[in-house]
Amino acid sequence: MTLFNKTPEPQLDIETAGKILEQAFAANGAEPNTTPLDILTAYSNYRRERFTLQRSVLIVVMTLFLLLPFLFIAPDFTLTPKSEARPANPIYSLEVNTFMLVERITATIDGHSLPVYEVDSHVYSIEPTRNGRMEVTVTLVNHQTLTQYIDVDSVDLDAPTVVSNSTEDGLVHLYLSDPGSGVNYEAIRATSADGQEVLPLSYDEEAGCVTFLYPDSSLNVYIPDHADNALHLILTVQ
Repeated sequence: MTLFNKTPEPQLDIETAGKILEQAFAANGAEPNTTPLDILTAYSNYRRERFTLQRSVLIVVMTLFLLLPFLFIAPDFTLTPKSEARPANPIYSLEVNTFMLVERITATIDGHSLPVYEVDSHVYSIEPTRNGRMEVTVTLVNHQTLTQYIDVDSVDLDAPTVVSNSTEDGLVHLYLSDPGSGVNYEAIRATSADGQEVLPLSYDEEAGCVTFLYPDSSLNVYIPDHADNALHLILTVQ
């Protein structure tokens, strides 16, 4: 026998136990037992099982009572724009300040769902893809919810536009405008009809002008802004 082994309790069969019970009654001058011992044993087992069931129900009720306050804990969160995000592509940081687990987070603008990314425990990132009133809802595992609203108006979805153009002295001047994130002049490129890359001769950001040498054949010109929107136009030789 080891230290952790429990010695089994001795067991009596019903017949032997009944004889012992009769002898005990006889020794004490009492009337013999008229109820069969197996019935008494069955009743004892029934009482034991009933007690176990009652105790289990009581434990469940007490547990639910203790957990009851947690069922009504509402979420609390802060929603702030990230300073390191580009102005034309805003990113919002959502931090849940409630200790309970988060079941889901939804963000929409005009009914359109927005991507929500978990970046840390109880910290999420939301990247609006359009302008409008953003609705953000946090739902906890206890199904309590909280909704906040924030106006988004800095998402740049429009490509640059050509305001005017002119040709002189073998040069083509394109005057551009992009009220959103602004024209990315350094990234302006063109390709010739045979696929050769053609770079601008110069550009003037203050004047909003980019200049190409007058091409020998048509040019495909790509003019991006700082939000990765791009204008594609074709310069045709006349």
